[in-house]
Amino acid sequence: MKKVLIIEDDADTAQCINYLINDLGFKYERSDSILSTIDIIKSNPDIIILDYYLPNGHGSQLCLELKSNLLTKEIPVILMSTHPNLGDISKDCGADAYLEKPFDLNTLIQMVTKFTIPPLLIIAH
Repeated sequence: MKKVLIIEDDADTAQCINYLINDLGFKYERSDSILSTIDIIKSNPDIIILDYYLPNGHGSQLCLELKSNLLTKEIPVILMSTHPNLGDISKDCGADAYLEKPFDLNTLIQMVTKFTIPPLLIIAH
């Protein structure tokens, strides 16, 4: 079963994402701050959905650390925020994708499946 780590301090947003993740049949883990994320990341999630504004700092800093670490650099990270320069921020920190809040639920589903479900191989005859 695929594991999705949500790092989001807003309980309503996290709950909304949780419903989507459950509908996809994935396991859901949540952290509400950068500090409480360290142990959860050791569980090796398949994808991380990371808020930019967090109580203990910016999600972009955590993303930069994850992408600099040999053990976590291959985990896809989706950075989300209301920040007006989110595209530039996500590029600078190495995020695999970004999602502007408020986000479209179908867009989130497409992003999560893109990074967690391998594309079908087409065999030509």
